[in-house]
Amino acid sequence: MSLHNKICLVTGASRGIGRGIALALGSEGATVYITGRTLELSSKAPGSLNITAEEVNARGGVAIPVQCDHGVDEEIHRLFDKIKKDHGKIDLLVNNAFKGVGTIGKNTAIPFWEQEKESWDDVIHVGLRCHFIASQGAAKMMVTQKDGLIVNISSAGALFNFFTTPYGVGKAGLDKMSEMCGKELKQHNVTCVSLWPGLVQTEAIVAAKESLEKKV
Repeated sequence: MSLHNKICLVTGASRGIGRGIALALGSEGATVYITGRTLELSSKAPGSLNITAEEVNARGGVAIPVQCDHGVDEEIHRLFDKIKKDHGKIDLLVNNAFKGVGTIGKNTAIPFWEQEKESWDDVIHVGLRCHFIASQGAAKMMVTQKDGLIVNISSAGALFNFFTTPYGVGKAGLDKMSEMCGKELKQHNVTCVSLWPGLVQTEAIVAAKESLEKKV
């Protein structure tokens, strides 16, 4: 399936699931806006927007990296203003940005009543709230063009007890948001769904595995 002339946005695409989705879209010839906080490679974390962009372009797509902190509403608004100015439309939004990986790692074995407030704030703010803001930006264009797809990256943590209480609440909320947004958008020929990728061998998972093996 060719995605030439399709305008896509994948949030949180410096690494992990977002990067993988961006590469797959690029392989089909899509124009892919990719966002994240890491524009250039650093020693703090693997991957960067510029590296992902190079890989998307090498696969035949057109990558447009945009440094964006999805915890700041104004930056999300500027992102959609740019997409509208550049292309006048958006065909696909993949809401993948997530800040809670580090927080979850620190709090998984700690009872919720002993966790710091960032255990909630990190997961809900950049992992649920920011997806609502981005979905609003995409929907305004998609409803006008009478076409589009919004995909929210969720997990089975919405139903089962994985990691921390805030994580489960965030994923359950995301699934409910997908359902309700989808019902409102259906009459405009726009689709909104949740996607549960399952356990993916991301850079964070590989690093955690290597760390565990060293301890054993």
